[in-house]
This record gives sequence, C-alpha cells and structure tokens, in this order.
Amino acid sequence: MRWRGNRRSNNIEDRRSQRLGRMGAGGGGGLLRLLPLVFRFLGFKGTAIVAVGIIGYGLITGNLGSLLGGAPQSVGSAGIQTAPLAESAEEKELVEFVSVVLADTEDTWHSLFKQQGMRYQEPRLVLFRDRVQSACGMAESAIGPFYCPGDQQVYIDLGFYDDLRQRFRAPGDFAQAYVIAHEVGHHIQTLLGISPKMREAQRGLSQTEANKLSVLLELQADCLSGVWANHADRARQLLEQGDVEEGLRAASAIGDDALQRQATGQVRPDTFTHGSSAQRVQWFKAGLNSGEITACDTFREAGLHRLSLQQVLASAPVPVDTASDILAAAFKARRSDVQVQGEAEIVRLLSDDNEGSRHQRFIMRLANGQQILVAHNIDLAPRVPDLEVGERIAFYGEYEWNDKGGVIHWTHDDPRKRHPDGWLRYRGVTYQ
Repeated sequence: MRWRGNRRSNNIEDRRSQRLGRMGAGGGGGLLRLLPLVFRFLGFKGTAIVAVGIIGYGLITGNLGSLLGGAPQSVGSAGIQTAPLAESAEEKELVEFVSVVLADTEDTWHSLFKQQGMRYQEPRLVLFRDRVQSACGMAESAIGPFYCPGDQQVYIDLGFYDDLRQRFRAPGDFAQAYVIAHEVGHHIQTLLGISPKMREAQRGLSQTEANKLSVLLELQADCLSGVWANHADRARQLLEQGDVEEGLRAASAIGDDALQRQATGQVRPDTFTHGSSAQRVQWFKAGLNSGEITACDTFREAGLHRLSLQQVLASAPVPVDTASDILAAAFKARRSDVQVQGEAEIVRLLSDDNEGSRHQRFIMRLANGQQILVAHNIDLAPRVPDLEVGERIAFYGEYEWNDKGGVIHWTHDDPRKRHPDGWLRYRGVTYQ
C-alpha cells in the first residue's frame, strides 16, 4: 500500500502504557471464561478475525456490543496502572500505519455520507495491550480487534497482527488495513441504525435464526470495507499490485467454515455468525468492485426489507452540518425526537432530579451559544463524576424541545430498545 506520508488521524487514543487489573465479576468481567460456553451453545456474536486458542477455537471480535447482546456495561472498577511505554521501531511504524488507514476511512466516509445528504461522525480508535475497558465491558486482547457501539470506538491490540500473519497466513499491509476498515464498517452500521434494528429483529428468534442475522451484519461490514478500498484506490491511489489479493486472502482465512475446520475438523453451518469464506470474499468483492454503499444490502438480498440498507438510507435522519446546526434548526422548528451527537461546554451544574427516575442534570452551551439541559438517567447509567463548569463534554442522545433551549436525554441504554443507545463522554471515559 502507498500509505507513507499520508494524513494521520487525530482520533487515535493510545492506552498501551496502561495496565488494568484482571477481570472479575463486574464490568464485563469473566468474558473470556464465558466464550467457550458462548460458542458451544449460542454461536459467537462478533467478527471472527482469528482463532487464538480458547478451547481450540478462540475469537477476534468485530462487534463486541453484539457479543454482549448490545448491552453496554458500566464502567469497571479495575485498578489502572501506568508504566513507561516500551515501543519497538516496528510497532511505532505500525501505529503510524493504523493512524493513516483510519484517516483514509474518514476521508472516504465523509465523502460518501455527504453524497447521501448526511454527516459522518468519526469513530475513535483505541490502542491497548493485554486488556482494555470499553463501554461494552472489559475485554482482553485474546478476543482481538473489536468495535463497541456503546462508545463508538474501535479497539486494537497491535499484537493481533502477528497472529494474522503467522497463524492465518494472511500477511501484508492491506490485509491489516482490511481489519480496520471492517471495524469501521460496524461503526457505519451503528450510525445508520442498522445494528440496533438487527438486535431488535433477533429477539424471540431461535439461536440458529438469530445467527443468520449476525452473518448478514458481518457480511455487510465486509462489503463496506470493500467500498472503502474502492474509493481509497480511485481517489488516492492507495493500492499497489497484490493488495487486493491480500484482502481476499484475509477474508477467506476468517470464514466460519475455515475457522471451524481448523479448530475442530468439523463444519456446522447452523452455528455460523460471520459467514463462510466464500461469502466473505463475495461481499468484500461486491463493495470493492462497485464502490457503492447500496451494493452492501445483505439484508435486502435475504428478503429482510425492514432491515434493507436502501430503506435505511431513505429514512435516515439528515444532519445539517454540526450538532449546533442540528439543534438550532430543531429548536427553531419546535421539533423533538432528534437523535444527535456533539460536544459542548458545561456552563452550570444543577441538583439531581429525584422525582420518579433519578436524573443527573447540568446545562451545556453549544458553539452557537444555544444552551441545552442534559438529563442523564442515573438509575440506568453510571453518574458522571467530578463535572466542572468550563469543561467540555461529548454527548449522544435524543433532543426534546422546550422554550428554554431544549433537553438532551436518553444518554444511556434503553432497556426496552425504544431509542438508540446514547452516552456521555467526559475526560476520556464513556458513561452509558
């Protein structure tokens, strides 16, 4: 890939110097101990990128929120220690590579979303070693790269790339880039509302039928990674001879049938959650050859029109430009039920509202001067500690109009799934 010297993303968060305590019962603890049972009885719920030896069939997950049933976890209490970062020259270059690839996905998806009349919201990518705390719970590096919809972040332990090269014989920088693009594909699905709609559609289904929907979600992320590759090459000539073959080889190596055959010598299609090698190659090529988002309509191809990408795009909310513009337009039009993500300055702290459901309350000021009340349900989500006037806070939730400027609420997981999962992010920690 012709990546050296290209723009680097500002959305990299480096936690490699942090050391977290071993996972216990809370905050997503014990996840690794549960994975063998999850595989045996439920089928995996992430993106199988590479097997790493948990009862002979480990998992690199692509969508940890899916693995956990979409339920965000409260912030864990594991102790965090910081040590000096020891970084080899090879790893330093790999960090730069990851940052450049993420930046290229940003350029691609900003352009494609703009063509659809929408505004792309960039995810963050967290680098870690050994284990990491996310809004989906604590995870160890053995589960590999994953995307957490709760905080809209991609998590990668760079040691994973050694397994990709050595265990699965999928070397090459484009194979590594494909992994990042696939995780970003899950972010696209979250922004478009496809992931929560799929989780809702899975309710009440048998495990075999629910697995079929998971397969369609994963194949769509494969296709979206191909869409990125198409535009990265056409617009910026990023690909070199042999790169496409690297991507196809990686997609083939991580099919459910290939992973199961390698681990157990048997293939059980009813337990597939990510698709066969042939399917993953097919859908990656569909995105790569067309460069069109609509080419990735895996759910429509399966006859599930309520999850059709074409229908989702036609009905998706259209952000004006920024959160300030969206909320200014909503306030002027007296419009409620507007899903919005942004960042603002805290200007006033209020006492908790303890009538009925308890809410932590504060007022924030947008870039345009509009002031918005935030009502954060602390019966359903952790309280945001140590809020200070003058600090900035990021938010994702639902806007409700009133004549004083409006309220942002549903900044948490809705147990009844009537609303998209929201969050607050303060001082680098996500609360949901």
